[in-house]
Amino acid sequence: MKKRIVALLLVLMYTVSMFAGCQNNSGETTPTTPAVEYMKIAENKTTEYKIVSLITDKAIISDLATDLLIKTGAKFEVVNEANAGPKAIYIGTVAQMAGKGGTSTELTYTTYEIKVDNGNIYVSVADETLIDKAVEKLKEAIVKTADGVFGIDQNLSGMKNLANITEVVPVFETASGKKRELYDAGSGNYQITYQALNLSAADAEVAAYEQSLVDAGYSLHQKNTINQSQFFTYTKGDTLVHCNYFKPMKEFRIVYGPKTYLGSQTPITEYEKKVTPSMSIVALTDSGLSMVYQAHDGSFVIIDGGYGTDTIASYTINKGTSTEMTLTYNRDVKTDMESLWKLLEEKTPAGEKPQVTWMITHADPDHIGLPTLFIKDYKDKFDLNLVCYNFPDLDNVGLENGSITTFEGYMDAFISSVNSNFPNANHMIYHTGQKLYLPGAEIEFLFTAEDYWPNKMPWMNHTSGAWRITSEGKTIMITGDCETGLNNQMVKVFGSYLKSDIMQLNHHGSNGGTLAFYKQVNPTVALWACPQKILELDNRRLGTQAGYDFNLFIQQNAKDHYSHTETHTILLPSLEEEK
Repeated sequence: MKKRIVALLLVLMYTVSMFAGCQNNSGETTPTTPAVEYMKIAENKTTEYKIVSLITDKAIISDLATDLLIKTGAKFEVVNEANAGPKAIYIGTVAQMAGKGGTSTELTYTTYEIKVDNGNIYVSVADETLIDKAVEKLKEAIVKTADGVFGIDQNLSGMKNLANITEVVPVFETASGKKRELYDAGSGNYQITYQALNLSAADAEVAAYEQSLVDAGYSLHQKNTINQSQFFTYTKGDTLVHCNYFKPMKEFRIVYGPKTYLGSQTPITEYEKKVTPSMSIVALTDSGLSMVYQAHDGSFVIIDGGYGTDTIASYTINKGTSTEMTLTYNRDVKTDMESLWKLLEEKTPAGEKPQVTWMITHADPDHIGLPTLFIKDYKDKFDLNLVCYNFPDLDNVGLENGSITTFEGYMDAFISSVNSNFPNANHMIYHTGQKLYLPGAEIEFLFTAEDYWPNKMPWMNHTSGAWRITSEGKTIMITGDCETGLNNQMVKVFGSYLKSDIMQLNHHGSNGGTLAFYKQVNPTVALWACPQKILELDNRRLGTQAGYDFNLFIQQNAKDHYSHTETHTILLPSLEEEK
């Protein structure tokens, strides 16, 4: 079938070229696309071409030779440059290809070039870690023509991007920083990290990079400074570049990819005050995270939601002690969705339809399952205006291989539910340091998995985002399921800036917290995303079990504690529960 399609396309292109210069009904000449002229690569299972590899990873080149043998039937010999001969396929980085075939010197990060010049083929990339992807593009470019010859467009030339963007991303210049390999961060984004910066020079280097974005035609969306660290987001066309300068870590990180929704550049001050802002923890029949913030104008921000499947769930607490017990819960997703809808319905201003932004901390089923179903089952009852998430590429984060397909399924199902039921909803891929402005409030993002790489993330909890809502002068810390290493990094970067009035405790109040992190946040109100009995009886939540001193600190220092056995709404700025 593929051969027939290629042949038909070639016939079509030839037919079009025959009519070049024909006139349309207006008497004007109709522009045409010239037919592709192919340079022969292989014929009758033979080739004159040799592969010249300039890169260090020989396995990629060996695989290329094998794949071309399978595709064309011809054996492509891999040789060094001295034995290249008159016809060769050169593969290397921009630096390695300097002076060869007029290849570009402007490639940056995920850009690549395949160029045909004087009978040779040149495949070049900016970073050797992307050779495998560029090689895939080369194999796609070699096609079987109508006469059975394998060839490549003899006029092929030009720089393209392996990422789903069209703009070139400037390269960061540093005298001392150590560049790590390029990282596919997921959600269409890539990241390059520079570590071990010389702080005496780094401020000037970061400022110079920001200027290089301006010089390249990028426009500033937002800039934020937290303690000593800097964060800025620039856009150009379909491309977004976001930078994290984690000064206490001596790191500069560049994240780039497709431009998604960004919202207002500045605080929203013009709006009608319809309700008293509030933060709610929503009733669930089992463990999970379901929270709702309501802004002054009556709009809602839903955070996660809970499981999307029914079951009988059992939890054994205080194992090996005299108080060991098993608690059983009948998880009922329909009831959980009804609890969420009841809150939205009751708190929506009279005569209006709930206006919703839905935010996902990470793709664990007890966080993302319910949103996927709710968006489908309740689509006629509310308006979904925006979804916020940052889903990593799970193949790159160290997650247990057996779990990757399952969790990718959760991510895909959520996005599919949004796109199917609310095709006009905006999507925001959030990054650390950015702010999402709401009427009279803001959400400031403090952590994503992008910040933790190259540290391994064996649990999905390691991919959890964290952010803080500021409303009516009060702050609400959302941690999702952030693990210990994530908390330690936030303490190192943000320190006392983490102090907040309300806190959703890490991982349902069980694991993940640290005493240093909890001391910095030191909330007045603690929201425990777990059943009340577990909160009252589990030695981990009580902080009496060894290693859970962080929970003991919260138990002793927070004034009010709420679980999700019932829905609780905390009014702002009073921090009192709505009765």
